[in-house]
Amino acid sequence: MMKKRWMAATLVTAMIMSCTGGVMTAYADDSSSDGETVLTLWYWKNSIQEDLLEQVSEEFPGVKIDAQLYSADDIEEKINTTIASGGELPDLLAMDDWIANLLQYPDEFVNLYDAPCNAADIEDQYVEWKWKKAETPDGKLIALPMDIGPTCMFYNAALFEAAGLPTDPDEVAAMMGTWEDAYAAAEKLQAATPEVKMFDFLGHIFVATLGQQTTHLIDKDGNFVADQDNIKDAFMTAADAKPYVYGGDSEWSPEWAAAMNNGDIAAFVGAVWMKPEIENAAPDTAGDWRVTSAPGGPGNVGGSAIGITKNCEDVETAYKVITWLTNKQNQLSSLENLGLFPSLISALDDDSLMYEESFFGDEVVDKYFVEAAKNINDLYYPPNYSSYQDVFEQQLLLVQDQDKDPEQAYQDAVDEARDMYDMENLF
Repeated sequence: MMKKRWMAATLVTAMIMSCTGGVMTAYADDSSSDGETVLTLWYWKNSIQEDLLEQVSEEFPGVKIDAQLYSADDIEEKINTTIASGGELPDLLAMDDWIANLLQYPDEFVNLYDAPCNAADIEDQYVEWKWKKAETPDGKLIALPMDIGPTCMFYNAALFEAAGLPTDPDEVAAMMGTWEDAYAAAEKLQAATPEVKMFDFLGHIFVATLGQQTTHLIDKDGNFVADQDNIKDAFMTAADAKPYVYGGDSEWSPEWAAAMNNGDIAAFVGAVWMKPEIENAAPDTAGDWRVTSAPGGPGNVGGSAIGITKNCEDVETAYKVITWLTNKQNQLSSLENLGLFPSLISALDDDSLMYEESFFGDEVVDKYFVEAAKNINDLYYPPNYSSYQDVFEQQLLLVQDQDKDPEQAYQDAVDEARDMYDMENLF
């Protein structure tokens, strides 16, 4: 997920905060002069470019940001605890993909569709599916998009070439356009080079196949739909990859990194923010990797947004600030400095994204991520979606490692998820 992209930076931040009570306050003290507007903000390391926060006072004289920095692993819990206890949220709140869990608390936020924000006026400037992720089922908007995590397929062209497969990104996309096609290519690769597996692990593929659907495990009306055909198809498609996966359960493990670096795995579907991760994991393969469209189509993993809470006393100024923070120039700056992929269509269309990357054989990699970003399904993520999704991933792990029957694994996942759903809706 997005927060894991910056694990090293987060660890350093956590170590610092362990000595300071868990929170660092930057750019402002508790005092403010007459006529000055102080906007409090909660965010996590690398979710917002810090020099942009420093520039707010230059762009908006008389406005100051009081920014509190939390660990990426702790901020969601801090928000939930604050809401549950009736505590006070900051004026501005950065939210990761767990924004889905906050859509059930619309009264904690300013509805950005209302005056003085009138956010509908700029809605068409963003990729539609990302905009909708901050919209409640009853049509309120609690945040503006910041960045996104479109997915594509990363593949090792040297391993493809050794197996007699095409290596050009467009040719690979044509060869592996569907998951059925991808498994046919995997069979050829593994027959030619038996020491290499095409993909990494089943859970990773399920995240991809589920993200290509139009409904998640719970629909926008709150109905349990994990037992419907499209979810079963996503699960069984992932299970079908069993002969073609290396194993494991996390792209963050040392074993995963070693397998990538040693050439044991030829491909994986990942978000754009996985570019630095594969570079760090597999330095010995520099120049071998490429990116192309994912089998079955694009999805999204991660991406953040920023909203205004009900505690804000100057909503008009706050809205001006967050629209400035998320404008084209600042999204492009955040891409260059933090690797945060833009959500604005104008930023996605900017020529600065079309550059060659040496680790990927001088390919213009972002060409494929831009294309993916514009074609992702509007998939509603329900509150607590990750817990439901994890139930299915754990069953696929049993298929992968213990040869559990996929049909039984799917049914067990549905039953467990339904029990979870029934408990959540008991009262």
